[in-house]
Order: sequence, then structure tokens, then C-alpha cells
Amino acid sequence: MLLPEALDRFVCRRCNLCCRQPGYVYLSSAEAGAAAACLGLDPYEFTEKYCEVMDRQRLVLKKLPDESCVFLTAEGCAIHPAKPGQCRDFPVKWRTPRSLDYCEGLKQL
Repeated sequence: MLLPEALDRFVCRRCNLCCRQPGYVYLSSAEAGAAAACLGLDPYEFTEKYCEVMDRQRLVLKKLPDESCVFLTAEGCAIHPAKPGQCRDFPVKWRTPRSLDYCEGLKQL
């Protein structure tokens, strides 16, 4: 179990393994708008191309067939300057028990 003071020392190693995990990345409308602007797209074009609607009301980023994030590239996150809060907050504000198995930054604590 990680203690809060240990998480104060967390440094992301940019291993991008968190971007390859199963699950959903939820977006607010503001986050979708920021990501669209980052890519030079209209918000509607962005949501049509890169999002799905869950439960008829929540936007989530599409995933590739291998569960990787649609924005993961060889260089890292294609929308890093506008990445969603869920991504920014990992693993300090939220994580799963499996996070300790793959997150290189957590392994260094």
C-alpha cells in the first residue's frame, strides 16, 4: 500500500503503460473542447472521430483494438498539453491495485 507521503515523490517516467490499460477515459465537454483545439479540430469533429458516448450522456475516448488509447503514439500522448484530467491525475489522485504492476513511476517509490 502506498502512503500519501510516498506519492508526493512520484515522478512520471513517461513509460506510457497507463495508456495501454483496459478501461475508459471519461471527458468533460471542456476537456473535449481543449483536446479538439489542441488538434486543430472543431469540437463536433473531434467527438465524432475520437469519442464514444457511454450511457447516452458521457463522452469517453475511443480505444484501439489492443485497448491502447487512440492518442498514444511512439512519442507519447498526441494531446499531452490538453490531456484529460483523468490522465493528469493518475496515479497520484487515483489508481487501481494493478497500477503498481505496470507504472514505472510507482515502482520507483
